[in-house]
Amino acid sequence: MLVSTVELFHRAKRAGHLGIKGTEGLSLDWQAVIARKDDIVARWSKGKNAAPAKLGIPVLTGHGKFAGPNEVTVDGRNYSAGKFVIATGSKPARPSIPGAELGITSDELIHLTEQPKHLVIVGGGFIGLEFGFALAAAGSNVTILQSGPQIGAALDDEIRDILLESAKQAGIIISTNVKVKSIGADKTVQAEINGRGEVFSADQVLLATGRPSNVAPLDPQVAGIELDRGAVKVNEYLQSVSAPHVFAVGDAAGKHQHSPVAWYEGPIAAHNALKGNQRRTDFSVFPSAIFTIPAIGQVGLTEKQALSQGLKIKVSKLAYDNNPAAGVRDETEGMVKVVYDEATDKILGVHVIGAHAEDIVQIAAVAIRGGLTKSQVGSMHYVFPTIGGAIFDTMAS
Repeated sequence: MLVSTVELFHRAKRAGHLGIKGTEGLSLDWQAVIARKDDIVARWSKGKNAAPAKLGIPVLTGHGKFAGPNEVTVDGRNYSAGKFVIATGSKPARPSIPGAELGITSDELIHLTEQPKHLVIVGGGFIGLEFGFALAAAGSNVTILQSGPQIGAALDDEIRDILLESAKQAGIIISTNVKVKSIGADKTVQAEINGRGEVFSADQVLLATGRPSNVAPLDPQVAGIELDRGAVKVNEYLQSVSAPHVFAVGDAAGKHQHSPVAWYEGPIAAHNALKGNQRRTDFSVFPSAIFTIPAIGQVGLTEKQALSQGLKIKVSKLAYDNNPAAGVRDETEGMVKVVYDEATDKILGVHVIGAHAEDIVQIAAVAIRGGLTKSQVGSMHYVFPTIGGAIFDTMAS
């Protein structure tokens, strides 16, 4: 919600040359943005909280933990069950550096009633990038400190290069190979880059250093639940490998830390817990998105991954400025990239950066799942003019 509002503001500010007057004086009411977000979340939560009662499912609210293999304690009262589904999500990590308690996490940032003027983000993964681009578009000065050699390690290299150029245009400063040493009381970040000391000033420091699973407070060992990197170790049925009566989903299962995964896995785990192991998870086609500005969508192998597997590939690319709908909407920043097998024409991966990338990549995911080749997708009729049409044009080239 925060990103979508800021993106709308960002586009509106640039709309003067489209004939829309008064855009130069636009401003963002940060407190109003946060208040609207809080209101929407509250209304959605109210609806979700009421859903179990409508289905006749009792809800216990409190702090729970296992008291035995088939027993849990919730605020001092014991309850027993034959099956359990763990869906406790994750929590933001705080790095073990002096002053880490002075930084804020993503959970806290979305509740700030005052927009940071200078924001330093520790971590160049998806969370750090999404908040970095959003805050920069909202008018904050943003610096991203990445411990590794590059941001967005899972991205295709060419997509990353376009994102880096977008970051530069947005005024985002990105430093890599950074070792953060401490955070001071004045929010000053002391760091080391290639052996050289550096100081970064800020009025807020966002710690975007991962989200570990939140299973440990349940005392899973009491129920004989084996963990893998803090999450329940499960099989393809989302069933605990060591405690067959226990199932886990989403970040509690830990294999894929993406919100849509929890939505996908929840019904599977519930079905298997109640009716036996009948449904398997299938992540053979796994689309994902990063809501930067512009957004990124990806599915399948990157060009580098395909080459490292010894595959003989070809690549087809189309810049957004070749898409008529993108030109009409003045959203010409971006590219669609298709990686495919040279001999079989099989689509191996699709990577998109630009407006509505998160929607475009889903077309590619369905095509891959359906076994369509690049030529088959490229020869299809599609609605014109649409930004989504870029995926078909890329396949046709």
